[in-house]
Amino acid sequence: MINPLLAGGRWFAHRPLRTQILALILVSAVVIIGLVGSISLRSRLQQAEDEAVDWAVALSVMAARTAAAPMLEKDYTTLELLIHDLIALPGVKSVTLVQPGAEIAMEARYHAEGSTTTYPINKRAPVPTAAFQRDETHVHAVSALMYETGTGKTAVFQPELASRYGWIEIEMSYSDRLASAQRDWITASLISGMLIMILVWLMSVFLRRVFGPISQLARFAANLTGRPGEVIRMRWGSLEVRELGRSLNEASRQLAERIEAEQIRLSRLQGILDTAADAILGITADGVIRSANPAAERIFGVPIQELLGNRVNKLLKDTDAGAIASSLEYGMLVSNSTTRIAKLEINAYRHDGTEFPVEVMVGEVLNDQELRYTCIVRDLSDTKLAEEYLALYSRAVDCAINGIAISDARRHPQPFVYVNPSFTRITGYAPHEILGRDGSILEGPDTNRSEIDLLYRAQQNGSDFTVVLKNYRKGGALFHNKLSVSPVRNADGEITHYINIIEDVSGQIEVKQRLIERTARLNATFDLSPDGFAVFDKEGDLVTSNPAFRAMVGDIPGWCSLKRFDSWFHTLCEEPDGCRPIEEAIRDRRKDIIAIARPAPKILEREIRKNVGGSGETILYFRDVTHQVEVDRIKSEFLATAAHELRTPLASILGFTELLLHRKYNEDRQKDMLATVHRQGTLLQNLIQELLDLSRIEARQGKDFHIVAHRLADIVRNAVGGITNADEGRVVQVQEPMEDLLVMADATKIEQALTNLLSNAFKYSPNGGTVSLRVESAEHEGEPVALVHISDQGIGMTPEQLSRVFERFYRADTSGNIPGTGLGLNLVREIAQIHDGDVTLSSQYGVGTVATLRLKLASLTTEEPVTANA
Repeated sequence: MINPLLAGGRWFAHRPLRTQILALILVSAVVIIGLVGSISLRSRLQQAEDEAVDWAVALSVMAARTAAAPMLEKDYTTLELLIHDLIALPGVKSVTLVQPGAEIAMEARYHAEGSTTTYPINKRAPVPTAAFQRDETHVHAVSALMYETGTGKTAVFQPELASRYGWIEIEMSYSDRLASAQRDWITASLISGMLIMILVWLMSVFLRRVFGPISQLARFAANLTGRPGEVIRMRWGSLEVRELGRSLNEASRQLAERIEAEQIRLSRLQGILDTAADAILGITADGVIRSANPAAERIFGVPIQELLGNRVNKLLKDTDAGAIASSLEYGMLVSNSTTRIAKLEINAYRHDGTEFPVEVMVGEVLNDQELRYTCIVRDLSDTKLAEEYLALYSRAVDCAINGIAISDARRHPQPFVYVNPSFTRITGYAPHEILGRDGSILEGPDTNRSEIDLLYRAQQNGSDFTVVLKNYRKGGALFHNKLSVSPVRNADGEITHYINIIEDVSGQIEVKQRLIERTARLNATFDLSPDGFAVFDKEGDLVTSNPAFRAMVGDIPGWCSLKRFDSWFHTLCEEPDGCRPIEEAIRDRRKDIIAIARPAPKILEREIRKNVGGSGETILYFRDVTHQVEVDRIKSEFLATAAHELRTPLASILGFTELLLHRKYNEDRQKDMLATVHRQGTLLQNLIQELLDLSRIEARQGKDFHIVAHRLADIVRNAVGGITNADEGRVVQVQEPMEDLLVMADATKIEQALTNLLSNAFKYSPNGGTVSLRVESAEHEGEPVALVHISDQGIGMTPEQLSRVFERFYRADTSGNIPGTGLGLNLVREIAQIHDGDVTLSSQYGVGTVATLRLKLASLTTEEPVTANA
């Protein structure tokens, strides 16, 4: 007997996938509906029963609470209305109200035709023991009046309270609820069944659409190998089906491409063989050439047709089948195979018998009944020639004066792989000491890290770079290394090595340093020189000028050529025509004395040189000779005035003494003539004394002055007392009371200065007038000073005369009527300046003059000597 399950399994296994899925869905749906339906029905019935219990208990509790008060008041009318309201509720079958003492007070039952109420019923009722009881279709809920607690299944019934206060009992039927729950379940089950049938039908339609393309793909895959490159097109399908279709199409395309690529590869391989630079020969086991590529014809110079059939030793010297087999015997095994290859360097023959070097790569050919060996022949003529040139270049590098080192950029930290002998000579490191090390071996404490960082950045950027470093030789000696680094790139543009060229520039650095120091000294001299310089380059443009020159002539035009400078300088001159052009001055090389009016009157000495033998600069040299010219003028005037002043009294003395020697005069006449000689001698003595005083003061710069604290009033009174002569009309009006001021002074010198000022006041007041003296204290530049004012009512001076009044031998009155040497005021100024003071004059022509002597006040209250420069 056949097992039904086994038969069903076989039937199921031979069905299409779509049928299998539909069958599984149907069986699963039936099983699920059965299980879910039974569970759902039980759940609905239980829910209906629980709801009925909760409703009955809640209704009894509510009724008990409502009936408690009327029961206590024995208001049976209200109780009857309550019971009628309760019995009218759906599902309520009976309501029983029991009064205290367990007697039924009222009872109502529901009948099909209506309800019956009994009042009162004198019937004993047993006290219930539980809040509710139920059977298959009814539930009896009991609640004690007033004191019942809880609701539904949680209600708590207290019999002692019920027997004391009474209770109410409600009977409720829930058969209608159960019937309604069954009807709802049946309706839901029918709807679910219909939905499942619709779903199965939709699933069958969907599966038919889904598995149709799969069947099409299966047929396409079965025929794929026979029709590579064919494409299947589907109008509908799932994502997986479409992906599978794309994969099969891609597989078909790749299969076709691979077949095509294989054909192309074979064609390309033939093309490579035809265009290879090396000759490729196919040789039989007995050494006969059976195949050759076009390169063989080019290398050996023999047509391919003539090569075929010849023995290989006709082309390769001393190479036959035995030599080839012997070389392979000691050759190298190819990885993961038993094939051997050998490499030979021998000579070959060209068509005219000329020998040339070749490299032959010999290999075995397996699984070929005709060919046994392949020979790849490379012409080494150019390579050998390149090696000769390389050896020549290497020799040139070895003979280079500069050190050359090659570092490997592909290894860290770029070690040296080659150094030439000059590198060893400069650094002291032998090749075995330096190879494998990097450039840091030459660094030391004085090596500038910033320069090293710049070198590293240049290497990272792949650019050429030159830097001067402080490096150290093997023995620790410092040398200046001018390092030039240049990258070496491969065919892909990647840096593989660096060429490092070192040059010992210590001597150059030392010379450069000395040159810098010399230039600095020259620049300092140039800037500090009191003489002016202006330098023009060979093009005639102003290169530089020193501060002294700019102080002489003011601001120079921004851009200034030699011609423009010459024109501009002429505008500064007092007489532009008196200044020769620069080109003329360059030719005869004479010094020029030029007077300029701007920016201040000056006299300049100019000299011009053109550096013809050098770089062609033009150098203008200016010297301020204003003071020198002024000194020469003053000296000439001094000599002329001194000679005149000395000659005048000497002439009088010599004339009157000669007359006295050769002639006889009466006593009065002689006395008068001797008085004139005495007067002229005294004048000559005063002149010489003043000249000596000035000379001594200038030479010793006041070192012989004895400057101490003195009362100015005493000095003034001594000076006034020495010059006052009432008989001659010399009376000085001193303003009293005089301030009691202490001044730092050499009393004798200050008295001399005051005497000179008073003497001038009297001399330049020929018509008389008052000479007055006044002392006051004041401030000068923040310091306390004493001022002595001497005023007269004499002839006065013009502004021109006043500007020259302190010059030596200058006299405002040139008529000779007023005696004097012209040295008095100059001497007064020298004395005042030695005392850190000064003398000033203010005058008005025809009115008079006021002379003011300024002296420093002393901080001492007693006379205490101090040095002149303290």
